[in-house]
Order: sequence, then C-alpha cells, then structure tokens
Amino acid sequence: MSLDEVKRKTSSSQYILWMEYLEWEVNAFDKTCYYLAQIAAEINRPYVKKGKTISLEDFILNFKNRKVEKQKSLDVQTRANKMKRLFFGLTGLVGKKKGK
Repeated sequence: MSLDEVKRKTSSSQYILWMEYLEWEVNAFDKTCYYLAQIAAEINRPYVKKGKTISLEDFILNFKNRKVEKQKSLDVQTRANKMKRLFFGLTGLVGKKKGK
C-alpha cells in the first residue's frame, strides 16, 4: 500500500492506537528474551562478589523513549491533542490559522 493510501485510510484515532501499540510492543518480551537473560545471568554469576545476589530482571533490557516518558506526565486530553496535531501535520491536513 502506498503512503498516500495509508494517509487516506488511517484515522487519527487509529494512528494514536498504533502509536500506543508500538510503545507497548518494544518492551513486550517473549520466552526467548527471558532465556537469554538467564544465560547472561549465569555467565555473570562467577564475577559477582560473595553475598550479592543476581536478579534475572537485571539482565532484561527495557527500552524507553524520553519523549514518551515526558508525554506520559501530561493529562490524557493534552496527549490526544498533541497526537492529533502530529497526525494532521504528517498527513498534510493542517487547517488555516485564524486571522489569515
């Protein structure tokens, strides 16, 4: 599908849902991720000082976007308005400014 066709067929609410999904999906881990983290923990175990424990969560990578973290501090309506402006800007559906 071409970019123009996607722009025509995607609503702002669908765009917002896709953005939320992609934000969630980047940190959605499967069994393989946990298995590899367990292997990394076991490899690291001999290098840990006595008395300290190794947690599997120490080896799970979390990908965070600073921009997304800042947006989460905003209320829902403000976030929705920002996403709509971004969507309309990307699709070229920007309205005329008042007074012109």
